[in-house]
Amino acid sequence: MTGATPSPQPQDQARQAPATEDPPSRVRVRERAMVAAAVDGLDTSGPVLVTLSGRSGFGQSSLVRWAAERAHESGHRVLRARAALSESELPYAVVTQLLEPLGSPPVNNPAPPREPFPGLARLLRAARERPTVLAVEDAHWLDRESSHWLQALLRRSAGAPLAVVCGGVDAAAADPGWPGELGSAPGPVAHHLTLAPLPPDEIAAEVARVCGRADEAFTAEAGRISGGHPAVLHDLLHRFAALGHRPAASRAPVLRATGSAVLGDHLMSAVRQLGAEAGEVVRALAVCGDLLDFPLVRTLARAGSLNERRLRTALALTAGIHTLPNGRLRVEPALRVRVLEEMIADDRTDLHLRAAELAHRFGAGDRAVADLLLAARPTGSAWAGRTLRRDADHAVREGEHDRAAVLLAHAAQEERDPAERAGLDLELAAVHLVTEPEAADLRIERLIRTPQHPAAVRLHAADLGLTGGGTEVVRRSLADALTAATGTERDDLLALFWVADPTGQGNGAPSVPAVPPLPQRPASRAQAAVRAWQLALYGESLHEVRNLAQAALTDDQRPDGPLIQPALAACRALCLTDALDDAESGLNRLLGALGGSRLRLAAPHILALRGELNIRRGRHAQAERDLEAAERGARLLGRSAALLPHLYGIRAVVDVESGRDDAARERAATPLPPAAEDSEHWPRLLFARGVVALRGGNPAEARDQFRECGRRLLSRHHLNPALVPWRSLTALTCHTLGESAEARRLSEQELALARRWGTGSTLAWARLTSVLVTGRKDRLTDIRSAMGEVRSAPTGPEYARVLAEYTALEMTESGGDRRMAALSLAELCALTAAHPAAPMAVRARALAGAATGTVSVPGWGDLSEAERQSALLAGRSNRDIAALLEISSRAVELRLARVYRKLRINGRQELRELVRAMEGH
Repeated sequence: MTGATPSPQPQDQARQAPATEDPPSRVRVRERAMVAAAVDGLDTSGPVLVTLSGRSGFGQSSLVRWAAERAHESGHRVLRARAALSESELPYAVVTQLLEPLGSPPVNNPAPPREPFPGLARLLRAARERPTVLAVEDAHWLDRESSHWLQALLRRSAGAPLAVVCGGVDAAAADPGWPGELGSAPGPVAHHLTLAPLPPDEIAAEVARVCGRADEAFTAEAGRISGGHPAVLHDLLHRFAALGHRPAASRAPVLRATGSAVLGDHLMSAVRQLGAEAGEVVRALAVCGDLLDFPLVRTLARAGSLNERRLRTALALTAGIHTLPNGRLRVEPALRVRVLEEMIADDRTDLHLRAAELAHRFGAGDRAVADLLLAARPTGSAWAGRTLRRDADHAVREGEHDRAAVLLAHAAQEERDPAERAGLDLELAAVHLVTEPEAADLRIERLIRTPQHPAAVRLHAADLGLTGGGTEVVRRSLADALTAATGTERDDLLALFWVADPTGQGNGAPSVPAVPPLPQRPASRAQAAVRAWQLALYGESLHEVRNLAQAALTDDQRPDGPLIQPALAACRALCLTDALDDAESGLNRLLGALGGSRLRLAAPHILALRGELNIRRGRHAQAERDLEAAERGARLLGRSAALLPHLYGIRAVVDVESGRDDAARERAATPLPPAAEDSEHWPRLLFARGVVALRGGNPAEARDQFRECGRRLLSRHHLNPALVPWRSLTALTCHTLGESAEARRLSEQELALARRWGTGSTLAWARLTSVLVTGRKDRLTDIRSAMGEVRSAPTGPEYARVLAEYTALEMTESGGDRRMAALSLAELCALTAAHPAAPMAVRARALAGAATGTVSVPGWGDLSEAERQSALLAGRSNRDIAALLEISSRAVELRLARVYRKLRINGRQELRELVRAMEGH
């Protein structure tokens, strides 16, 4: 502890008052009256003790100073002192201040005093000659010897015109009994006043005096900010008034900002009074007080010379510093910048670094340690880099991409290994693709073009760039990188080049002629995936496409996770082959394998494709859920224009198929960014607009939309009718408009391309179109062929339409099978039951009204409508039935169990055979 003698002070004023003006006499009226009575009555009364206690900042020191000034004006002798933490263990520190105006020598030297209470007798003689007031501020820091000296003075003061006025903090102080100890001396009258926060009426009066008439909300906010502290309230109101604002609730933000500045000034004033070493501790608290226990904070501040208990108590009593439930001390967040701004920048960063090291060593959370590291200089420490990366991962999961970018950029500064730094650049690019796509493009371009980077980093950089919509930048970079790449890296880079534009016709002509085509025999899984999609777009080699796509999705165990674009290409190809189970499995695996920003970027694409897959299966509810989630995810991305036509197009078709015509029209007409028209998905939206127009009874507009859809697809050499049946629907609209020759031409093209491709759904749809537009006499034979082909296809829109036309022709054509028509009608009703307003549901009801045939099966009439629906679909899995009927799998099981019981059969196999027998098979 310091042993220095306090600096000499001017006569009758051992310590200067703070620079801040004391609050006016309109506050603490009751307390001022009691103090005034004690001081004014010295001439006629004996000795008196007045103690003023309360929470820190409640005006005790102001009242002590006020009492001293009043005594001075009355002609009394005034002796002043202020106790301090730094002198709380210095013997007679306060007594020395009190006696100095009397000319007494310092009594706090290390030698034993020659008298038990040095200077006491002299003071008593002086007090009997002239009324004397002793004014002691911050009495809670009285050193032990000064406390005993004051008690001795009070015991010996009988008959003397002496007043001792002491102010300090109450029972939360280091020595909570100071008022009681001083009051224990027999003889003098003692007044113990405990100061509370200013009451609302005094706050309101002060607001009105300084700022003018104010509303209740403003006054309440002033009280909340000041906490009832007179000095804080005084400064707050005067600064606010100086700004020229009216005291109204609308100005509360200005009042709060002013309050932060005032509280910061009061805190810094208190810190300066505590001393330099305590100030270092306060700065450490501002950095990490809520993370570390107080002994560690003291170690961090290198404040070893101060008594820990007294220091902690002093800080806990300081306005702006609070004790947390766990016992730690915390500087108010709004005041931390104010506490640290006076530090030199290098000292501040060094403090944050040492705090981060301590917090990490003692188990603080990643976010807290990362916050400290962000304000520190780079250390090159492995633990720092790992902490920043973990917190960046967490920030991405929480959607805090801006924070993640800052963390990763700082982590890159910590990393010394070039390969690891390249990996961090890749993570940072993934984050920037969400929020700042242009910045990400530059980073990705550098990663791809740098051959020294690990192959995995370059591949994933290109894959991320394509997923984030930076197609042109990535393709140019890949074309350059391919000139020097070799081996498996070159194989995968080539696959990524072509996955963005498999047919090389994105702008009507190959964009980079120097890049070689994909080999006929793919050299890697990525090439197999892209080659499968390439062939699928051309509508060629169904079995090869399926085999390549399935092989591409098998056992891709890349340590850094799968490549997104090749996996999506394989799943798209499988969708066109009607291998929907394999496609769905691949999409689900891809979703599960991704994480962080890569998942945020890829999820809209994956969910959009899964939504399309569910539409092909007739699962409208699942499709809607996936598409809604995809759209939400796309809206969060910085660059989503290319994907939106796909989402809006599929969702409009879902609306039509579900009977929501108004929603379909609104969605199809939603304005999109200009860049959306250049997307490979724009034809999907054009097709949906055509469907909506056709549904709305406008075949001419529908025809024009379908033709523009076809023109765009053909310009890219996307020939497969399984993509969207634009030729068939154009043929139907032309047929409606009387353009028979054009209808037949398009129908024949569709049928030829469907035969070349070979899936049941595509062939059945093409045959159905031919039946409807050619007017051939053997229509019943053709529709039966279409029905036979569609039986192997998913139960999507194509299946329902073929089933409806098949039912109608079997019912109406000469030679039609009425029994088969009834069975097909029942199946159609089951398929459309979940959406009664849907076009096919309306058609089913119309056919049911015209039906005359019945199904003769023992017990069939005992089945409920729901049981018949499930029975007719028993050839499918419970999961598929549940999806089609939009019920749970358990409900399907219960329905089928009742069917078995009512039909007196033993299980699903017998039910299947019964249904097939009913259908004539």
